[in-house]
Amino acid sequence: MKKLIVYRMHDPYYGDGTNPKTLSVVLREDNTLSYSYYGGWQDSGMGFAMSNMQLQEPLPISVKDYKGKKLFKGVEALDAEIRRVINTGVARHIKSKVIINEI
Repeated sequence: MKKLIVYRMHDPYYGDGTNPKTLSVVLREDNTLSYSYYGGWQDSGMGFAMSNMQLQEPLPISVKDYKGKKLFKGVEALDAEIRRVINTGVARHIKSKVIINEI
């Protein structure tokens, strides 16, 4: 498993930088994506259910389709899709992101 992207988010309803949350995107060995959503901007935050984001569309579950063809031409393309989906949710805004590894 390798961590790809870390999003630091906040709820603008409470003011800039308040009610912080983190979404980590991890690439598993089988090319599927795993997401961790937790409180705070450190790894030790309390975990939350992804349903708390109230997304209207699903996050990507893989970087390759069933034939092994890449769905994203790099981590920037994956980031763009994740951001698009996050924007379908409620009251979460990305304050910053860190790209840790390439696909």
